[in-house]
Amino acid sequence: MLGELAVFYLFLGGAGAGAVVVCALLDLIVVKESFGNSLYEAGLSGAPLSRMVSYGMLVGLLCLVVGALSLLFDLGRIDRAITLFTSPSVSLLTLGAFALVVLAACAAFLTIVRFVYLPEVARSLVFAVEIAAVVFGLVVMVYTGLLLQGTGGVAFWNSPLLPVLFLLSSASSGAALVFAAAFFVEADGRAMHVLHLLTRVDAVVIGCEALCALVFVLLANASDHLGVVESLRTLFQGEASLAWWAGFALCGLVAPLAIELALPRSSSGQRAGLALAAVLVLVGAFCLRWSLVEAGVHRAPVLEEVPATTAPFLNEAGSQVRGIDLFVLDGTTYDFDGHDITKTARMIETA
Repeated sequence: MLGELAVFYLFLGGAGAGAVVVCALLDLIVVKESFGNSLYEAGLSGAPLSRMVSYGMLVGLLCLVVGALSLLFDLGRIDRAITLFTSPSVSLLTLGAFALVVLAACAAFLTIVRFVYLPEVARSLVFAVEIAAVVFGLVVMVYTGLLLQGTGGVAFWNSPLLPVLFLLSSASSGAALVFAAAFFVEADGRAMHVLHLLTRVDAVVIGCEALCALVFVLLANASDHLGVVESLRTLFQGEASLAWWAGFALCGLVAPLAIELALPRSSSGQRAGLALAAVLVLVGAFCLRWSLVEAGVHRAPVLEEVPATTAPFLNEAGSQVRGIDLFVLDGTTYDFDGHDITKTARMIETA
């Protein structure tokens, strides 16, 4: 249904979009970098905070490009992707494709103007592109979750909380990429102050992400849909359990939150701690997507032996009760839409 390369897109696309959004917001609100002739007049900026934003924007762009290539290779045929632009239709897939291309173009422009002196580029133009990058970045961050939610035939993914969970995870991953970029910059007092504020914001985002994940699984646990029940079993106890508990819950939530709330006072110690937290957040973000995809993949259910009282009502394939498709799993009778019809089946048996 979804290959490993598609999972890489969900991860890299979200993280890259998050990094571009975080860096654009930092420049709009805090850095306010000079460009064009004003840059020449002020002198080429080598401030640590400016370099941190530049490196973060570059990493975000690379993640977007590699993520898009992963999705193309997963499709197997590039003409399918080209069709989205040559013959666009009103669909979620088309919206996501256009948003990804526009965001990558904005990120490329913002990266170039930061590393190459272009006197004809005014601050007002960069300001407009940064606003567009924030808007389309948010669209891409949500779209990675909508892509799963809109996949037909997987009830486990059909939750309004899934796009919210991916949005929060992408935002935290974007901050993590900025933290990683900051490790390679000799930060001054201003840069450390901004990093401290960003750390506090990221801690809130991680807390919201944990709460969203909790509500997501609680709602799934309340469902009697067979597909959702099997997906939760896979997520908690099956093939995806290690990635969910150790990768996402521990590495992606608990450990980075503890690190961010207990950072040392020294500049080098804070940067090293944030770099470690960044690695853990990114590992957790990938494990989140991989485990949810793995849990959502439907497998053929193992049928139990049909009770003798039900046998007279089954057809030769043993799959119908008076015209109602069903199967039995762990003592519970389900129709082929995954709904619990145990009571209904018993009523038919005794009728």
